[in-house]
Amino acid sequence: MRGLWTVLAGALALAACAPQDGPQPPVKPPATPAGETSRPGGFAREMGAADRAACEQSGGTVQRRGRIGMEQCVHRFADAGKTCTDTSQCEGKCVASAGAVSPDKPAAGPITGQCQADDKLYGCYAEVVGGKAPAAICVD
Repeated sequence: MRGLWTVLAGALALAACAPQDGPQPPVKPPATPAGETSRPGGFAREMGAADRAACEQSGGTVQRRGRIGMEQCVHRFADAGKTCTDTSQCEGKCVASAGAVSPDKPAAGPITGQCQADDKLYGCYAEVVGGKAPAAICVD
């Protein structure tokens, strides 16, 4: 008898979770500002006209970066590509390829890198500080 009441209580609980019948109101997508196109996840893929103008006025260029391909304002560094052994020697970071870092094999001598090209650093790299690059990171 006890098992019957348990089954009956479970059936009633499940019945209470059933969807309601009848028309459901439509769900409106959020509005996208004029001049911008939206991507799944809510990111604006294209830069608005005002942001584009401000970027160009500041000496930047609009470029698509990252896996999403979002337009971003990119400013090139004057010391881009210069050989370095520490981030303090660069406008941005001193970076080496991610392959230059191995947790199993420490480098025999100081690691050299290059000053990053611009203020939007994407991809896999290791920041060089004091001739060492302890870890690598991938940014997208």
